[in-house]
Amino acid sequence: HGFVVIASDSPNVSQGSPAPMVAGVTWVLQQNDDPTSELYQKIDTTHVGATGHSQGAFATTTAGADSHITTIAPLCGASAQRNLHGPAWLFCGGMDTTVPCSTVQSSFNAITNVPIILADYLSVDHASWIPFRGTTPGPVEAAVTAWMRVQLMGDTALRSWFYGPSCKLCTDAGWQVMQKMMDQ
Repeated sequence: HGFVVIASDSPNVSQGSPAPMVAGVTWVLQQNDDPTSELYQKIDTTHVGATGHSQGAFATTTAGADSHITTIAPLCGASAQRNLHGPAWLFCGGMDTTVPCSTVQSSFNAITNVPIILADYLSVDHASWIPFRGTTPGPVEAAVTAWMRVQLMGDTALRSWFYGPSCKLCTDAGWQVMQKMMDQ
């Protein structure tokens, strides 16, 4: 898809100063400026996304305050970050008892400064949406990839998945969707 993915090897991605996710973004931006790096001048530094699952989801919303991060997609967790710099796609599983959708919805309710969508995939719990098999992405993986393609690459063909009252996820019976400022 044309993304560079940086993953922390920290068992606690929400701890540290800077937090591992922000350190990863800083590192890749430094690589973009380093003529000896394979990534030299290959990174679009104006379109940087962050995503993570569970504890990583909470870290994702915290990292979203970093001025370099222009979109976030936290999965099964989110905090009420009011300093985001671009659109947010929050995901929860309708059967999740580890981080219930009500927790993610509280974060959705608190975020008022950017376009935001809350997508509740009704039939899954905290991790059952992860297929762990094959090469075909599951519905959540496809949606996260589509979100990042729209936000980071300007993919207009996938924009209808998220935007407007008749968005693809909005009209799919498997999802319950809430939107704010997503009518464009």
